[in-house]
Amino acid sequence: MKIGIICAMPIELDYLKNQLQYTSVVLKKQTFYLADYGENELVLVVSGVGKVNATVYTQLLIDYFEPNCLLNIGIAGGLHPCLKPLDIVLGDRYSHHDVDKNQMERLFPHTSIFKADPQLLAKFKKYHKEGIIGCMVSGESFIADDNEKTRIIETFDAVAVDMETSAIAHTCFINDMPFLSIRGVSDLATECYENYDKLVSDKVGKFCLEGLEH
Repeated sequence: MKIGIICAMPIELDYLKNQLQYTSVVLKKQTFYLADYGENELVLVVSGVGKVNATVYTQLLIDYFEPNCLLNIGIAGGLHPCLKPLDIVLGDRYSHHDVDKNQMERLFPHTSIFKADPQLLAKFKKYHKEGIIGCMVSGESFIADDNEKTRIIETFDAVAVDMETSAIAHTCFINDMPFLSIRGVSDLATECYENYDKLVSDKVGKFCLEGLEH
């Protein structure tokens, strides 16, 4: 199986690159890393932060490499009250928190929710028995305001927030591409937090590879 793996920042891909032997190819100003892992072919790319970058490189990955499915890994802000830094979250559905839901439903793509692939979710859920699974939302800015955080939780029943996942899910929906996002909590979507970026990125990378082994 050929699996695409996309993340926003280099630090989110470092663990995988350190564990794999890969070749690389540059397309449209970003480097794609090609590696074998067990019976799987992996195609890895760092898109850059934000929904536009994520959309561009998701579509490029799909068109050029034709994967069978796509995973998104990286860090996120935790919204669920039970989450703490370094926890791993699986997304079962994804939404844009900065686009009106009625607009999404009235106009193409006629949905405001993009669902995770059931088989991918079940596969990784086996190794995430006590973890949080729920809605992930994305927008084009960091969330560090309590009022905005409250609005997102109340509107979307979201468990985590980032700046790329919904755009990747949206692109996969259009392409009928099976998709799952695996995110680690680096902060609780507040202004004051310790920097867990490397620790949580490595933890998510390890979790991803362990899930792909079986």
